Amino acid sequence: MSFKAMMPYLYWGEMEKFLWYRSALPHFLNYLFWPVLVPFIYATFLRFRIGKEGSSSDKLITVAISFIIPFIHELVTTLIYFLLLAGLDVVYFNENIWLQVKAAFPGVYIGRIVEFWIIYGLFAALDYYKRLKNKQAELSRIESQLNRTKLEVLKMQLQPHFLFNALNTISSLMEIDVKKAQLVTARLGDLLRVILEQDSRLYVSLEEELDHVKTYLEIEKIRFEDRLEVNYDVDSTLLGFSVPLLIVQPLVENAIKHGVAKVSRKGTINISVKRNDTGILIKVSDDGKGDQGNIGSLYKHGIGLQNIKERLKEIYKEEASMHITTGGERGFTVDLSIPKKRTYENN
Repeated sequence: MSFKAMMPYLYWGEMEKFLWYRSALPHFLNYLFWPVLVPFIYATFLRFRIGKEGSSSDKLITVAISFIIPFIHELVTTLIYFLLLAGLDVVYFNENIWLQVKAAFPGVYIGRIVEFWIIYGLFAALDYYKRLKNKQAELSRIESQLNRTKLEVLKMQLQPHFLFNALNTISSLMEIDVKKAQLVTARLGDLLRVILEQDSRLYVSLEEELDHVKTYLEIEKIRFEDRLEVNYDVDSTLLGFSVPLLIVQPLVENAIKHGVAKVSRKGTINISVKRNDTGILIKVSDDGKGDQGNIGSLYKHGIGLQNIKERLKEIYKEEASMHITTGGERGFTVDLSIPKKRTYENN
């Protein structure tokens, strides 16, 4: 049987043999026409939201449109469908077909309304996901700003503490050696100038941080003369590693204050920076007076060590660690373990 001979049976004729034609074409037209109406559905979603922010009138308008657009869809696709059949000389619209279309319309129309709400729901889901991501990004930004503010406060707390100790050193030297006091004042000016120039930065390279330490130790060597010796053991490949500003200097200051300064003999401070499994290990140790019972009080009453502990927790959470050990009557060692997997911005 030729295609032309089959045509009389393709729609309202003997359908047992040609059900595929009758079912495929309406579905094809249905799905083909929805993309034409999607922009109107999206415009409805944007203009008349039915979420919490939508008014009652917006909700009523959306519901009304949910009846109008499916009606337009079904009307247009039905007309196209029968025009195609007439163009193919399959069947012509008549009263009998009109009665069948009227009988089928309610069920088909409900299906179109459901399809409208499915498309509308997809837009709502995408909008919710976008808002959720934006909210998460905003919360992350606020949390980052809060963390930066906390770090700035901790840094500002540390700088006056350092300055106060340095001025005490100058005050002590003024009674012993005015020239040395003047030299310390000059070196302190150099150090403060560098720190103030970096005031907006929370992080510096390890090389810059060690330069601060060396300048500070030059001041202390003037005060202690031959009683202070400093040894460095630093992996040069780590000099570009990013560390929080003024994270090492308070450790050195603590070693001098609680170790070297409390003994009359020569004291040694060892500064070591090595790689470990997660990043770097910064170790500052001294051979001065040590006392196991003082560790808790150092955290409790010492601004420097407590400041470092809080900053590490704020920046690295549980990924960084700080440990203090003592040899009993001689020497303290402070270990800082800092992860290397993060990249930090100073602005």
